[in-house]
Amino acid sequence: MAKITCFSIPGMQLWFFSNDHEPPHFHAKRSGEWEYKVNFLESSSKMFELVWSTKKSQMSKTDRELLQEMVGKNQIEILREWEQKVIVS
Repeated sequence: MAKITCFSIPGMQLWFFSNDHEPPHFHAKRSGEWEYKVNFLESSSKMFELVWSTKKSQMSKTDRELLQEMVGKNQIEILREWEQKVIVS
């Protein structure tokens, strides 16, 4: 597992699996609440794919907007990290 280093969000874990698959994406998690796959090259309407969540908790609108903003600001750096840290299976 490789941590994303080009940005961080307090209380959220952001990482790539080192032996992952296309399309380029990273994972975002709030411990005990939810995990999403973030397809950072997609439009905002297709960017988030739920991996799991507790029945009462999914990503808040605030978290979603913050992630979208950070992806928009750092998309080139995220892709560069993907290319350096992920061996596509």
